[in-house]
Amino acid sequence: MTTLTADIAEIQHILKRERYHRDTAQWDLCRAAFHPDASKTYINVAWYEGDVENFLQQSAKMHKGKVNILHSSFDPVEIHVRGQRATSEAFCVITSLLTLDGVDYELASYMRLLTRLEKLSESGQWRMLSLESIYVRDRIVTAFPGSGSSTLTMSEEVQAYPKGYRHLALVMRYRGLKPQTNLPHEDDQEGVRELLDRNRAYLEGAE
Repeated sequence: MTTLTADIAEIQHILKRERYHRDTAQWDLCRAAFHPDASKTYINVAWYEGDVENFLQQSAKMHKGKVNILHSSFDPVEIHVRGQRATSEAFCVITSLLTLDGVDYELASYMRLLTRLEKLSESGQWRMLSLESIYVRDRIVTAFPGSGSSTLTMSEEVQAYPKGYRHLALVMRYRGLKPQTNLPHEDDQEGVRELLDRNRAYLEGAE
């Protein structure tokens, strides 16, 4: 196995493990996927922007003691390695369940997850530096059609969110979260290009 092939295999493995460990509330294992220096990490997703330590603390507070949110169909396919730096892109579907007034709903959010990684000089192991999303589309449906009258409403505040993650924002607001309104999405190709360019610049050596 060549060094490049081994690097790509290790990166795929760590990215998949990180999502699984987050979904199953294994916070220490999830943290281990990231750079040991939290100040070097950056998470920017619908409900959070900041470093990995606070991200995991907030995630733990939201977890209800059972698996609900699932990052499925997650397959890092666009991995580039240059020396001690790497970037990854993957399509991902996040599903979760919401029960409101006795009616079960399932949310499905389709996105691209982008990651920057660094190979640690001490151990030679790859660790994640960042996790950012580009939102493609989402939907929310009743888990069992005809199970009850829906009380979900699309308020003006929710309608202000981009179409790419509007239903995701609706569910998050019901859960007491305040999702960001300016995240990259497929109807915002300028924002998409800016994120892709930042990752490309990191790969080429930018600080």
